[in-house]
Amino acid sequence: MSITFLMCSERSGSNLITKMINAHPEMCGPSTKHIINPVVRNAFRYGDLKENWEQLVVDINHLINVNFSFWETSFTYESLMSLAPNGDLSTLLERIFMEEAKAHHKSHVFVKENQLYEVMSFLLIHFPNAKYLYQVRDPRDMALSWKNSQIHKGNVVKAARQWKKDQVQFLKDFSFLQGKALLIKYEDLISQTEETLIKVCNFFNMPYHEEMNNFYQDKLTTLNANNNEAWSNLSVGVMKDNREKYKAELTSTEIKCIEKICYPEMKVLQYELTHNLNELEEFSLEGFEHTLEDKYDSSSNNAGVNQNKEAKKVFYEKIIK
Repeated sequence: MSITFLMCSERSGSNLITKMINAHPEMCGPSTKHIINPVVRNAFRYGDLKENWEQLVVDINHLINVNFSFWETSFTYESLMSLAPNGDLSTLLERIFMEEAKAHHKSHVFVKENQLYEVMSFLLIHFPNAKYLYQVRDPRDMALSWKNSQIHKGNVVKAARQWKKDQVQFLKDFSFLQGKALLIKYEDLISQTEETLIKVCNFFNMPYHEEMNNFYQDKLTTLNANNNEAWSNLSVGVMKDNREKYKAELTSTEIKCIEKICYPEMKVLQYELTHNLNELEEFSLEGFEHTLEDKYDSSSNNAGVNQNKEAKKVFYEKIIK
């Protein structure tokens, strides 16, 4: 079995590409449970992993089983304990995903994980043969999507800063992952879908299959789309016109804020700007972070989203006595 990791910002089509790849007869792209990042970043809090392995597995089992996303595989504490020797975190994480792939009779896994750069050193050490797909979206459309989402806190300024932080890290990682990483744009994925998927499949050394375009017909994909507002678009197929909406739906001030924050990375990634550098340098962001519109509504989060947040928090607050 092989494994590929996705490098992608939130609100940038990460779930779309994951489900398209999942529709390939040889690739399994499970809906994210946000397992790797909180576990790997906080493994040190458990001290000696061999000694405190049972506690770590208890917490991983809880995170996997909250009502956030649905998999074919069901895990229990006992089944997780049987997957890897005590203290062998990389083997446990790998086999969790491999078990899901086996349940679908597939031989390759595609893993979506937010802020993958936070665990890149762990992945490079423990998954030396892994490949990486880097997908990026125009920050103005990403910020619009973030602004319109009731489960993402902050306005377009916060979204733009997150996009910039992500791209700085992803571009750095991409530069040294020579031969192991492929860069695609969300805009190409939705407007030139077949050509982009062929490019992705060639990178995986696998044949392209037309079934990838019918990802939305998968039962688990539909179930997850109906369970999480952020994934609802997955039930309707490719939205080919879901680009450049910022031109009509963001104010000129919002666009200028985003371009000022993201200018260097937009130039590197060849996104055309509407303002020149002199205009952006003269423009001040002061005050806009707290005055621009923010549609965040914590009460809109479904139970699964809140349960996932609480289950992840356990790892960041763990104290082993």
